Amino acid sequence: MTSGEPLRIGVVGGFGHAPEVFRELVGVPEAVAAVGWAPAFAGETADGIAWHPWMEGVERFSEAASLYKTARPEVVIVSTRPDQIQPTALGAIAAGAHVIVEKPLAVNGTALRQLDEAARVSGRKVMAMLSMRSMPAFVAAREVVAAGRIGRPVLLNARKSYQWGTRPEWFGDRGSYGGTWLWVGIHALDVAHFVTGLHATRAWARHGNQAHPELAGCEDTAAGTFALEGGATLSVSLDLCRPGTAPTWGDDWLRVVGTEGVLEANGSTGRLELLGAEGVEVRECGTEPVPIYLPFLRALAAGEGGPDPTAFSLTASALAARASADTDGDGVEVGITFGKPDD
Repeated sequence: MTSGEPLRIGVVGGFGHAPEVFRELVGVPEAVAAVGWAPAFAGETADGIAWHPWMEGVERFSEAASLYKTARPEVVIVSTRPDQIQPTALGAIAAGAHVIVEKPLAVNGTALRQLDEAARVSGRKVMAMLSMRSMPAFVAAREVVAAGRIGRPVLLNARKSYQWGTRPEWFGDRGSYGGTWLWVGIHALDVAHFVTGLHATRAWARHGNQAHPELAGCEDTAAGTFALEGGATLSVSLDLCRPGTAPTWGDDWLRVVGTEGVLEANGSTGRLELLGAEGVEVRECGTEPVPIYLPFLRALAAGEGGPDPTAFSLTASALAARASADTDGDGVEVGITFGKPDD
């Protein structure tokens, strides 16, 4: 990385939340340069992300290896089908690039451990697209907790409710999709951690497809309970059944009960309510996303920033929830290392 020159950014994959990264990059052309796009797997197109202005005129490569060899990206944005995220990220790291990746980082424990090892050995940085961190209401909630205004967090409730909309056929295949705990549930786990700093240590969960038999392998409802560090407890509710008439695509909500107060934050409406020693406080925080990718890129350009294991631990927590739900609620320990090599 050369100081003073734009970071060379490559994109691999044509599905997912890459446009959320692009949104932050369009305003800083002096800091970043788009050097190329390639599919993550044979037959993948850029159609799902090419509509964004940041992709206009970006050179297309037939495969990622050609992109790496010719364009030499320093950072690769990996935005593709869940089962292709880990192998694509491994390829980018092997080519010497840092990565901003769609979530989950992997769809099984073995793949997660492999990616973790590759990042540690190479020193490449991995950032996941966990966009709830950019919602102002959750940023404000984090500040409230850090200031000690509700005391020690002891009970958390998180909700993720999405519209079904139009889902690709592969959403119905566990091997490709990975499961709703990994695709949606990881966001709820992330916002709980983002606001309180607490990680999950054990999961009890259920899931099922209740309303969309055409893609029976995609769970449209899920719920779980998580033991958190320090004795706190988190409950999570997930669904893909939000009516299409709803004013927003999602309904993202977090409640945190502390030893000295309670807060509720809704990222979709931008509203924060705090009940503390001084009574009730209501804030309208807005919904304009707070930049989260530019700070990561600027730290890379400055040669700063250490390894961030958070995305790995969150993926591990989501894998534990999926494993528990597959056994109809048996408790599963959370960790990068799982009980069997093919989990």
